[in-house]
Amino acid sequence: MIESEALAALARECGITLQPIQARRNLVTHGVPLNHLVDQEFSVGEVRLRGIRLCEPCAHLEAMTQKGIREGLLHRGGLRARVIKGGTIRIGDLVKGD
Repeated sequence: MIESEALAALARECGITLQPIQARRNLVTHGVPLNHLVDQEFSVGEVRLRGIRLCEPCAHLEAMTQKGIREGLLHRGGLRARVIKGGTIRIGDLVKGD
């Protein structure tokens, strides 16, 4: 998962435009502070998840896109989450905590 706000900040602060698909994350959120979901359970649509750890940007992502991505997304590269209960996620589904 990655926040749309992080991608906007990357463009604003670093002059790097990264399309959501280029971020290599499965879900793009808006208005959800993902860093706060580490070690928390939450739902997206029918799917129940647990935040595992921050998804820091890596050298591979930078190699596939452009120099500066790692630094620009440091500590806001998204969230890795484990699926606890599967289901369907649709565009517009809310992220809901406990």
